[in-house]
Amino acid sequence: MVVGTVHRELGKDGVESKFYAAAPVMKNPKVAIILLAAGAGARLGHYPKALLEKDGVPLITRFWDEAKQLSPLESITVLGFYADQIVGLAQQSSKVVMNPSPELGQSSSARLGIESLQSDYDYALIALVDQPRITSNELAELIYHASNMDATIEAIVPCFKGQRGNPTLLKRYAVNAILKNPDLTPRKWMDDNPDKVLFFESHNEAYVCDIDFYDDLSRENVLLISKDRY
Repeated sequence: MVVGTVHRELGKDGVESKFYAAAPVMKNPKVAIILLAAGAGARLGHYPKALLEKDGVPLITRFWDEAKQLSPLESITVLGFYADQIVGLAQQSSKVVMNPSPELGQSSSARLGIESLQSDYDYALIALVDQPRITSNELAELIYHASNMDATIEAIVPCFKGQRGNPTLLKRYAVNAILKNPDLTPRKWMDDNPDKVLFFESHNEAYVCDIDFYDDLSRENVLLISKDRY
């Protein structure tokens, strides 16, 4: 997988050229990955986003096929709404954790995900199931920034043109700090500790492209198929 930093140079003709300098990724990053897939999909007519298909493959399967290239120590999928329809696919690639109150929103699933971690990880990566452009390259870029960030930084959030994106990554220190307070969630901790968060500006739009509305389906070339198929 190739990640890197964008560099721009002027050629002899005065035309700016752009290239990506490959960035080394930690050989054996100790990463635990949490995929949030508990939502109701209300703005898609109450449809489970995990079962949306791109190139004939459900989004949940696409994500884990990419994520496994990082050889995570632990893989967790948090389910809630439509769990009975999604659980079979989720169990093919990950441990499944059920959110008993998915109506409380994404933050409750993120909290439940980090509470469920049991491995000797250094980083916890929290991803969303409705981002079909996220591949192993985007995940590796987060790991690269984590392995090269200042010691005072405990979390990483990708941004595109100033817009906050996903997935996000937390050092174990941050996870432990969150778990000490039963009222804290990863997002709340990051909002309360901006000096400990690296908001890095990426040239990659994938970090902010998700599926919320019907119009997003055509933009991402994603199909809404019968829920009964799975």
